[in-house]
Amino acid sequence: MKLCFEPDRIVLEKGLVLRRRAVVPLKAITRTEIRRGPLLRLLYAKKITVETLSGKISFYLKKDEDLPFLPKNRGHIVRPKRSLVFFGAFVDTRALSGVVLFSFTLYRIGKIFGSGYIERIIAAISDTAAGLSNTMEQLHIAIPRAAALAAVFLLTAWGFAFVTKLMSMADFRVSSHEGFITVRRGLIILYEQVVVLNNLDAVISCQTVSAIAVRKAPLYARGTMIFPPVGQDAARRVLRSLCGSDIKYSAETKPPLRALFGHCAVSLGWAGGFSAALVLTKLALYFGIIPSAELLKTVLWYGLAASLWAVLACGLYWRFSGVSDGASLLMISARKGYRLYGAYIPKRMAVLKTLSQNPFQRRAGLCDLTITLYGKRRFRLRGIPRENR
Repeated sequence: MKLCFEPDRIVLEKGLVLRRRAVVPLKAITRTEIRRGPLLRLLYAKKITVETLSGKISFYLKKDEDLPFLPKNRGHIVRPKRSLVFFGAFVDTRALSGVVLFSFTLYRIGKIFGSGYIERIIAAISDTAAGLSNTMEQLHIAIPRAAALAAVFLLTAWGFAFVTKLMSMADFRVSSHEGFITVRRGLIILYEQVVVLNNLDAVISCQTVSAIAVRKAPLYARGTMIFPPVGQDAARRVLRSLCGSDIKYSAETKPPLRALFGHCAVSLGWAGGFSAALVLTKLALYFGIIPSAELLKTVLWYGLAASLWAVLACGLYWRFSGVSDGASLLMISARKGYRLYGAYIPKRMAVLKTLSQNPFQRRAGLCDLTITLYGKRRFRLRGIPRENR
């Protein structure tokens, strides 16, 4: 590998048989991550990942080697409260990613220590599920053993992912200096992530149902959490101190009440489908068409519960959605998947605004607003009044 830092670019060449040469202009860099895991710390080395809108490159340096394109002084350090860091790890942990991480960890344990260790872990989860099912039976609440096993496995996977996320966010520190935001964090694996403000397209606040309940949400820039969950007033102070952006916007445009059904339509459809499937299953059992369907009923009840939760989440997200147009910033709060994302966007980074209507929206006088940023990131706000746009 050959690495060269030039005044206006980074040149990286690597490969023995097939040589690959990457040239990264310094003005195109959006984020730099410095990572030091346990092995790299023993070797007094660090892994550098430099990202742009088009891709990224990675290379290794010694521990004491500096990157010439980053400032030596990273600015005044701010340490958020530990309670905010704890809640930030809670909000940032997702159940699906927890299942994937936990399953991969079990696979790695089996490959290294043998399948006996996996069997012990699965047996412990199974015994816990059996204990839970017996406890619920004593309370005269019937829960199928398969449902208890699935619930215990999901909770274990989420807890494992939460502890992993909490360790990665330990000793959280953030600073801003000379057009860069620097975030340092980690307990076992040390991270230092540097975001370039000149190429920052938006600061994102990510909210779940729990975050909306406490009215606090973490702030992200280029996929990096630059501050744990804070309220709206504190978020303005953070953006003013870290990004130099003062949030001043005009009256907010929000989806009206008649747009509520459109926000919840998909979730309501799934809830209706699972309810109908449950009714048909019970009728089939009553008339003896099928002998038993414990596993099927468990799946259907889980699906119905998840659908009802999605209806609640979409209703909350409708309540807090909106768009505001200020002098220098555009603020949009819109649902993406089953999270509510609020974006503080510099106007120079919003390259395209698109209005769209389906046949139902034409009758109600509503439309969808889509804002596209540099790098093709999009935010779509559903069901706002057409006359206000």
